[in-house]
Amino acid sequence: MRVYIVLFALAAVSQCAPLDPKADIELAELIARRRLPALEHEEVHDDFGQFALRFVTAEGTVVSERGRLVPTVDGEYVLITEGEITFVGDDGEIYTNKFTAGTDGYQVESNHPLIAPEPVVIPAIVERA
Repeated sequence: MRVYIVLFALAAVSQCAPLDPKADIELAELIARRRLPALEHEEVHDDFGQFALRFVTAEGTVVSERGRLVPTVDGEYVLITEGEITFVGDDGEIYTNKFTAGTDGYQVESNHPLIAPEPVVIPAIVERA
């Protein structure tokens, strides 16, 4: 029995071992690109908390976001945040997420809609007398 436990433990450890980037050229290139600094970086802030930022990475990720103050009906101000994130997925597809956050809550638009997993039905626990 101990032999089986040791064998399964060794199999699990070998499956969890990190990938060798030297063996996989594409993985090594991806790791190298992700370690590069941003190609473009712009950021502006004002004294009221409004801001705008944009950066582009070597692997093609583009992030842009801005926050602006908008007056409310009761005379206060609320910061509305709008932004867009575009990136190339591991599958080679280009993904774009646009978002806003403000008085109407957080809203997202995406070119790859998220699909919720199917709910798991757990059978009722039978009471024993």
